[in-house]
Amino acid sequence: MGSHKKNHYEALSKLVLITQVGISMMTPIFLCLILGYYIDRYFGTHTIIFLIILGVGAGFRTAYNVLRKELEEAKKPDEEDREWVKKAFGNPDESEKR
Repeated sequence: MGSHKKNHYEALSKLVLITQVGISMMTPIFLCLILGYYIDRYFGTHTIIFLIILGVGAGFRTAYNVLRKELEEAKKPDEEDREWVKKAFGNPDESEKR
């Protein structure tokens, strides 16, 4: 793959990740907002604030999980490269200790 295509792929990949994080944060907030609105309207209570706070917490948790999985996926090629180096040249950590 050419360098030019690789840069476009990486930029598109990052844009998709940002979009996914944004949607995963906003969905629970809006769902809790709608649920709170209808509960308040039906029962005459003021639970919407509590549900919005709950939605924000759920949104942050979901976004954290999405980003954590993405970072784990980004580390895999590095770990594979280290394993290849260890097999090919021995353990580089042991040679530094000597």
